Amino acid sequence: MAQAMSLLSTAPHASKIAHRRPDRSATSTHRKSSNPRVSRTRAEASADASLERRELLAGAATSLVSIAAFPRVARADEPATTLTQVYNDEEDKYSLAVPSDWERALGDTSPNPQSTRKVIAFYPQGQPDINVNVVATALGADYPKMGSFGSPDEFAYGVAAGMTRPKPRQGPKQFSYVVDAKNAGDKYVIEYTVERPEENFYQHLLSAVGIGYNGRVNRLFTLTAVCPEDRYAEMEPMFRKIFATFETPSTLYP
Repeated sequence: MAQAMSLLSTAPHASKIAHRRPDRSATSTHRKSSNPRVSRTRAEASADASLERRELLAGAATSLVSIAAFPRVARADEPATTLTQVYNDEEDKYSLAVPSDWERALGDTSPNPQSTRKVIAFYPQGQPDINVNVVATALGADYPKMGSFGSPDEFAYGVAAGMTRPKPRQGPKQFSYVVDAKNAGDKYVIEYTVERPEENFYQHLLSAVGIGYNGRVNRLFTLTAVCPEDRYAEMEPMFRKIFATFETPSTLYP
């Protein structure tokens, strides 16, 4: 049965937290093996797990994709009202509601069908830089529930770390800061910023992330609201109304 998303209020934006992930080495209970083959195998497995985790966190952070590049979905002419249009994803069994006059766009975030399937975005007419989007990402058996990613704080730091490029090989420096992270029922809710000072680029993002079973496989569902920093206070009430309608299927492992 689908479960409705209920958001709590977030902390003030003034308290930015560094994006550094917690160091778990001090609490690790694993012992190093004296067998080189076993050590190498464990190291390879650990590397593979870390890579998969980074890919999943990257999937949760695809909110900065260029919505303007996605093809628009035709819709009937409607007056601008406060009524909502309901979107039901038949394949992945999630739904949400948005203002009836918002545009809709579809796109792929990865050419690998086993990774991120697609992203769907909604945005006010002519303003694709303000949008809400949903990304559905395939999950392995190692991630049966959100706790598999650690606490909400750890998850948020992982997303921010994946968005941060202090010394990029190409392009401008980019930084991400966590504003807030919390557990809201069966989902994690994180608020963070992304900045590229060299380009005068400042965005504020709000994400609700949960795991659900679509009838075939478990998916990581990420709903993200994206907005220029100087418009976030204006758009936040609408974002939260949209988030309150976000429903995802139950996980196989409640």
